[in-house]
Amino acid sequence: MGEILERRFGIPLYRELANPDTMKLLNLFYADKKRWAFTLQVHFLNERFRMIKDIHKAGGGLLDRSIFGDRIFAELLHGDGDMSNEEFHSYCTLLDNMLEHAKPPALLIYLDCSVDAAVERISIRNRGLESGIPREYLENLNTRYLKWYDEYTYSPKLKIDTEAFDINRP
Repeated sequence: MGEILERRFGIPLYRELANPDTMKLLNLFYADKKRWAFTLQVHFLNERFRMIKDIHKAGGGLLDRSIFGDRIFAELLHGDGDMSNEEFHSYCTLLDNMLEHAKPPALLIYLDCSVDAAVERISIRNRGLESGIPREYLENLNTRYLKWYDEYTYSPKLKIDTEAFDINRP
């Protein structure tokens, strides 16, 4: 969706996985979640905050993932025992401090799909590091994201059912 909007409206897209350091950390994380969970989450948070600053300097842009939903992943990692209480508290404090300075988006677009569709898309994408993601994790993530979306009040929002509207075949 981000690429479609970028092409259609000429608005630059800031991609979560564009940084080579991100891919390196993701590989380390999937090899040893407990060791790398906190480091990876802080990295993602820092990257998103940097992108937000870059977007404001440039006068606009699109993020492929919102900083306002970052806590979801930390909550899952903490709940699974991959992030200690101290790490989770430090992460949440850092996130809250950053959110005080992060202007909400003009519009939040939530791309919704079932866990079955997500599993199929992960398979089609064929990124090796995603191949071992447990279905239970995706179900928990989906449940938390839907709750987060329902409670999101920072800006206008739009939910797109990507199973009813396939963005790859508009």
